Amino acid sequence: MNICRTLVRPGVIPYYEEIQINGGKRVAVVYIDMGYSKPYYVEKGERKIYYMRVGSTSREATREELSRLFQVSGAYHYDVAPVANTNIEDVDMGKVKRYISTYHGIRMENLTEAEVKNILNNADVIKRTDYGDVLTVGGLLMFGVKPQKFLPNTGVTFAYFMGDNISDTLLDRKVVEGTLTVLIDETVKTIIGNLKKPSKIKGLKRVEKMLPKEVFREAITNAVAHRDYSIGAETRVYMFLNRIEVRSPGALPNTVTIEKMKIGGYPFSRNPLIAQYLRDLRYIDRLGRGVQMILRKTKELGFSEPELKEDGEEFILTLFTK
Repeated sequence: MNICRTLVRPGVIPYYEEIQINGGKRVAVVYIDMGYSKPYYVEKGERKIYYMRVGSTSREATREELSRLFQVSGAYHYDVAPVANTNIEDVDMGKVKRYISTYHGIRMENLTEAEVKNILNNADVIKRTDYGDVLTVGGLLMFGVKPQKFLPNTGVTFAYFMGDNISDTLLDRKVVEGTLTVLIDETVKTIIGNLKKPSKIKGLKRVEKMLPKEVFREAITNAVAHRDYSIGAETRVYMFLNRIEVRSPGALPNTVTIEKMKIGGYPFSRNPLIAQYLRDLRYIDRLGRGVQMILRKTKELGFSEPELKEDGEEFILTLFTK
């Protein structure tokens, strides 16, 4: 009990009780509620040790795992991390100027190179480092000429299967690359292009029934905006005959739960720079009601309720199309 208060930081307060089982045997039961100050560490001398639970054992977290732990807690945002080997020439300056002019009210045409770099640095598009000015993860994904050249696992992989399982015949496969808006628009276009419109007879008329474009756009936007870009895996969209699975790398950020997502009005973002950019372009709802809209639309049209679940370091949204 004392260890929890003296060696663990931030300190935790466990609940302790003793119960009797099997004819009087005393068993100690210790409860520790889920913490909201993650990640926690143990002090050993001057060292701070962060542990990861793997199966039935605990081991010290690697540098990559520790980075993700801080990112999930909201203490660190990977979208403003520098991308090695990039420079300002890897930016589509025309797109940058239009965005800065429209949403920040600054015209960049007559500015000096130093003034332009200062604006980009303040907007977190670039970051000044000991080895020069480089793009941030968010800056590259928003305005990069070829984002996947430097961040190869940030695209979207689409696969369409003839059946209800990934072992079934593959009908179509596409890897979508480009900036954030290209990823969203092209993936939605690919989904709709592969959808076969189911129909039913109502009276003497054949009535088409299909999920609307806005549902797919919201699903893909959420995946691209809120995924964990520190994980070397692409966003995946699997299309089956009865459903579409949108698989986004990364577990839910700290304090975010599936229940809160369903209620709506909880605009927490793992990647605030990316989220703000997509809000400005009207891809993201400012009030965090995207998932709520998906649930409402599917219910109104008579589709089964979408499934939201975490599977290890992946979040999966399943849209049922029949």
